[in-house]
Amino acid sequence: MTHNQIDLSIVLPFMPNAAAGRRLLERLPVACAHLPEGTRWEVIASLPPTGQASIEHALQTFDHQTYLYPGSYGDSLREGVERARGEWVLTMEAGLAHSPFIIPELFHRRTDADIVIASRFVERGYDNGNWFRTVAARWGNRLFAWILDFPIHDLSSSFRLYRRRVFDEVSIRHSDFSALLEILVHAYAAGFHVVEVPFHYFPLSRKPDFSFWQMAKGYLTAVYPLWRLRNSIDCADYDERAFHSRIWFQRSWQRWRYHALVEMVRDCPRVLDIGCGSSQVLEGLPQADGCDLRLNKLRHKRGRSGGLVRASVFDLPFASESYDAAIFSQVIEHLPRDPKILSEVVRVVRPGGIVVVGTPDYATWWTTIEKIYGAVHPGGYADEHITHYTFATLKEEVEALGCTYLDHRYVYGAELIMRFRKNEPR
Repeated sequence: MTHNQIDLSIVLPFMPNAAAGRRLLERLPVACAHLPEGTRWEVIASLPPTGQASIEHALQTFDHQTYLYPGSYGDSLREGVERARGEWVLTMEAGLAHSPFIIPELFHRRTDADIVIASRFVERGYDNGNWFRTVAARWGNRLFAWILDFPIHDLSSSFRLYRRRVFDEVSIRHSDFSALLEILVHAYAAGFHVVEVPFHYFPLSRKPDFSFWQMAKGYLTAVYPLWRLRNSIDCADYDERAFHSRIWFQRSWQRWRYHALVEMVRDCPRVLDIGCGSSQVLEGLPQADGCDLRLNKLRHKRGRSGGLVRASVFDLPFASESYDAAIFSQVIEHLPRDPKILSEVVRVVRPGGIVVVGTPDYATWWTTIEKIYGAVHPGGYADEHITHYTFATLKEEVEALGCTYLDHRYVYGAELIMRFRKNEPR
């Protein structure tokens, strides 16, 4: 760390009045004194509509500070993040609704995730608003979490700690309070990890204020495009969610495929899942390494004991004959036909090892399924299949690479999963 590096930037994008902001600024040095020794921090604050001079004076007591002129919440948040120099960025409300004394706890939890949320609605959390505001906030968060199938309890909390690189990949486009939901969903889709820490919230007013209603309106406007993102292949947990889908047919399909793949290689001690995505196959095969070109999928799966490698199937960074088995499922149909693809898959398997290849069989009723799936699930995989295989063509191509066909399974009579053994050298 260089002597000029800032560890933590505290961004206050919303300051309703000078008195509330000044109270917080007076307590920040006391709270931040409990950060790890040597932690350097700065404050970036949005000036209130009135009383700006007193806030500017309070900010000047800090070694590192800057301030923004008032604007909409999302715009001020965007500018504050752009000005932030810290490796971590903490956002909070001005005043004492967000107690600054929890900042050291949030900072301590930074090793657990990329985003740490001070949450009112997890166990031991609390919202001290009036009954209407508390009930509306709690059930509103539950509704949005259900719509988005999102595993977070307090989507509307603005008291958060972000790893700075989150904002290198996630842009803030919304100008209102829906920017909070936008950041969270886009960050999760990018594979960043999120945790919630219990927090007690004491709003400046116990009545639903303008910002409360603004937030509710903004979330309603933003939810549909975010729902589209959550259900697209671009979302980091797309494959994992399909395994647990609320839609019986999708869940059944994914689990049928899962069982076929796992059972074909589960006795092999060294397995490589090429194009692993975020599927549950890696959980079913804890001895397996995963390989994928999409960084967000690998981020989502990090933390497991097996290796995760970002690489292209056209040039796998593994030694020849280094695995007892390789799985290559639901990938080849998305790529242009190229003999190097299957050649690379076979190359990394030792002689006598197992090669498993899965893809839709276009000689079956898959074409009908694809049309239905594309209609009911826009953004899914169906419209991205550019190379079409049948049982005969796939078998011929893999056998031409020195493999012997062993057996196969179909998922609903449409998705083909074939198992081969790599021949011993003569």
